[in-house]
Amino acid sequence: MARGKSVTKQLLDASVAALFAGIEIHNKPHIAYRYSSCVILIINAWELALKAFVYKYIDKKKIFEGTKGYTISFTKAADLVRIHLNTIKSNSFEAVFNNLMLLNEYRCKDIHFVGQKLDALMFMLISKAVLNYDNFIKTHFNKDITKDDNLIILPIGLKLPLNPIEYLKQEYKLAQDDFVSHVIQNIKELNAANIQESIVVGFDIFTASVKKATNADIVAAIDSGAAVKITKNVRVTNDPNAPVMRIEPDIPPLTNADLRMKLKECNPEIKFGTQFNSIIRELKKNPALCRERLLNPKKKDSTKTWFYTEDAVDFVLEKYKV
Repeated sequence: MARGKSVTKQLLDASVAALFAGIEIHNKPHIAYRYSSCVILIINAWELALKAFVYKYIDKKKIFEGTKGYTISFTKAADLVRIHLNTIKSNSFEAVFNNLMLLNEYRCKDIHFVGQKLDALMFMLISKAVLNYDNFIKTHFNKDITKDDNLIILPIGLKLPLNPIEYLKQEYKLAQDDFVSHVIQNIKELNAANIQESIVVGFDIFTASVKKATNADIVAAIDSGAAVKITKNVRVTNDPNAPVMRIEPDIPPLTNADLRMKLKECNPEIKFGTQFNSIIRELKKNPALCRERLLNPKKKDSTKTWFYTEDAVDFVLEKYKV
């Protein structure tokens, strides 16, 4: 490989090509080996970008190992960048590093043995890795990978994306794969170190926009079942003249009357008095169990009503004391 500026450019060009290949494979409608192939290419993209960083900012000689001109491994390159950036700003690369190490762990396991199918978890990790990559390349190489290709990074689907917090909360309880537990443990360790940049990407369940679900949010949901409401306004177009469309969240199925009827069915002795009203006030603070709706959404002073989920019934029954 030639010396000088061309080394950095060659590494970055190959890196971006690998990233685009990984995204293209991920977004194919029908492919059996989707995440196994995608992870290999995303890690390859990151490895080349990390080596470009080492070559440009740390030491040109440090990307090579031994006397035969071999370059360093992915993990060694990542560790060199981690130490360098964390020294400049404490823990600034820690979440990115943890995300990459988990992807590499999956890659190594999947190459050598067929593991449990973890598509939803891999989607969250890979999406975050790609977003991190975009930021890394822009910050350190002043290169916008989406400028020429008008790339919308990962993916456009025909159904709503998963809620990462709910998914991890459920998977952690039922996990038969050590990898899921390892992901959760990484999140907890980052949170304990007061690092709130998450290693997984988050989604708002009714606008499908990318979110920053913090490590504290995820740990709270996993350990206590707490619900975390994350919202954001989005315009899903690159046309500034496109009309704005309001997206209403799904309304829970139970009206106030439905909730009372179901409570009576489960516990005929329940009374709708002071104790019940106190529980309802507490219930209304939890956006995962109920949602307020204006009868006329266009008027802020419109009459309001509440709708409840099926889980709200269990919540009230658990709190109610006969």
